[in-house]
Amino acid sequence: MKKVFSFFLILNSSFLICNSVRAQKEANQWYFSWLVSVDFNSGTPVATNNSAMNQYEGCSSIADKNTGAILIYSDGQNVYAGNHTLMPNGTGLTGDQSSAQSALIVPMPGNSTQYYVFTAGEFFSGGVAGYHYSIVDLTLNGGWGDVSATKNVLLYAPACEKLCAVKNAAGTGYWIATHEFTGNNFELFEVTAAGVSAPLIVPCGTVYTVDEPIGCMKFSPDGTRLATVLSGQNSAEVYDFDASTGMISNPLTITNVANNLYVYGISFSPNGSLLYAGEENTNTLSQFDLSSGNAATITASKVIVGTTSLSSAFQGMQLAPDGKLYLAHNGGFYLGVVNYPDSLGAPSNYVDTGFYLGGQTCGYGLPGFVENLFMENIAPVALFSAPNHICPGTCTNFINLSQNSTSYQWTFAGANPSTSTDINPTSICYNTPGNYSVQLIVTNAFNSDTLTLNNYITVYPSPPPQGITQNGDTLFANQGAVSYQWYHAGNSIPGATDYFYVATEGGDFNVVATDANGCEVEAAIFDVVASVQSLSGSGQFAIYPNPVLDKCTIRDSQFMMGVAVTITIYNMIGATVQFEIKKHPDSYLDEVSVDVHTLPSGIYWLEVSSGEKIFRTKFMKQ
Repeated sequence: MKKVFSFFLILNSSFLICNSVRAQKEANQWYFSWLVSVDFNSGTPVATNNSAMNQYEGCSSIADKNTGAILIYSDGQNVYAGNHTLMPNGTGLTGDQSSAQSALIVPMPGNSTQYYVFTAGEFFSGGVAGYHYSIVDLTLNGGWGDVSATKNVLLYAPACEKLCAVKNAAGTGYWIATHEFTGNNFELFEVTAAGVSAPLIVPCGTVYTVDEPIGCMKFSPDGTRLATVLSGQNSAEVYDFDASTGMISNPLTITNVANNLYVYGISFSPNGSLLYAGEENTNTLSQFDLSSGNAATITASKVIVGTTSLSSAFQGMQLAPDGKLYLAHNGGFYLGVVNYPDSLGAPSNYVDTGFYLGGQTCGYGLPGFVENLFMENIAPVALFSAPNHICPGTCTNFINLSQNSTSYQWTFAGANPSTSTDINPTSICYNTPGNYSVQLIVTNAFNSDTLTLNNYITVYPSPPPQGITQNGDTLFANQGAVSYQWYHAGNSIPGATDYFYVATEGGDFNVVATDANGCEVEAAIFDVVASVQSLSGSGQFAIYPNPVLDKCTIRDSQFMMGVAVTITIYNMIGATVQFEIKKHPDSYLDEVSVDVHTLPSGIYWLEVSSGEKIFRTKFMKQ
């Protein structure tokens, strides 16, 4: 999908975010808890409640990938057909009512009519039931399906309640991830057209001893990570996963997940950048930012994004085809909903009573699926913003607003650097005036999206060059800028915001002029020599009237006896427009008059010098 917009559309960018649903509909029917069923085929969930299943915790369902019609659902002990009847051979499987991920239905690669039902036993028996699989054949039972003779095939025991699946890297099969009851061994099984492989045993992470086998485990939708709760330790663990080899590595332990023990539900966000965890005995839903790849930083990023008033708190959680994250409340009539699970913090928008179950009540569990389905169903959407009207030589930062994406390719015409793969590129610098386009290509494991904003970055013309000239003690910048700020020895001079400045001391000066676009240009002058000792004497200096029409009087009791008073008038660009000496050196005078009637109306500088003293002030000629 490719989009080209003019730059102004970014002002309403929030309206451009949408989710695109593909034809893959295997996760569009949810069957769980006590007779609860939800249909996502219309794009929004609808409570249908035609289920025949009563289940407390883990379960799974699968629909036809083309039509979205329900095919199979199971609580790990019983298997139900799409006509909501028990399959004739569909009882006696080895899952359990009290297993967090009791069942998981996976298509058989290369066979459109057969499905695997993997099952996990429960914790309190010591995990002795272990992990098993059975095969459902939809050609049996008059086309409604039945469990074949391949039933309750043991994978191993004792085992945990944790069970999840993701596609392999080639897309030709699936990895089934499980964990041993004690120790730190994961056991993975690759399901291909050849069948279920021998176990791949991978030691990694925390050693399970007491309560760790309880609770859920999930792959990220892109298949690059795996996460599991450590229920008895109030912790969770995130690992890297290689979908080519099945290897699990780089364990990151996230501590202090909830307020009490028994963390239960866990889920990645659709783009895999965030992790959500809930705890069955408290009322908070926690979100963690995984972007740092550092356990301490991830732990510190914890944000409480949701609370519940229900005594049942948070149990199972599951991504859905609509891009949202749904949470189970045991005994509740609603599912909690995280509406924007890729968003950090409060913008993720958790709603406690987000979806009404149509009068049915929820248990602990929501149906488990192959996690890639939620990346396949949700297309990435490229979107960004940035300060886009800038001055030459400015570096700008880009804010990535994309959805459902895992990688990013930026192209910045006219900038340095001209490309980036960062999520949020910083210090993208533009030196030459003009209009420049920006392109962002985002991808996930299955789709890509391109956004090109033509002429998005406007680099204003360079301001006119600036300079400083000196006339006496007055420093003049070039006129024409909107504002000025003068500096002495690198420090701003309060109130010095005219295009000229009268120096009261020597040294180095510079001025920053700002044009109508807000762009700045600077000039400097060094080694200024200022002879001014006082601008207003000791408070005795005065000029009146001011404004003046014809003649003004200058008074100062500190005029020096026997010293001539020299009066100079400058216009605002520093040119002398009037000059006179007003008294004989042998006479005494504390005031002098100046005739200014020939001057045009305007503002002038009046400079009065008497011996070593110089007085300078502005006046207005009417």
